[in-house]
Amino acid sequence: MLIIGILCLLVAVISYLRYVNEKQNNTNKNKEDSKNEAKWQRSLAIIFLILGLILVIYAIALHRF
Repeated sequence: MLIIGILCLLVAVISYLRYVNEKQNNTNKNKEDSKNEAKWQRSLAIIFLILGLILVIYAIALHRF
């Protein structure tokens, strides 16, 4: 469970970096498509961050008690 939590945190970091990259390079594509892609990447980053934190904290709590 700890490994899955760490993988979720890794996916959250990758999604956030793609979000930042999409926000900076919005001149290459249509601006509306770029905005939608940036929102999608930000949402994925938040979801995986929350899921990863829950799994890691839960795994640590189970290990200690």
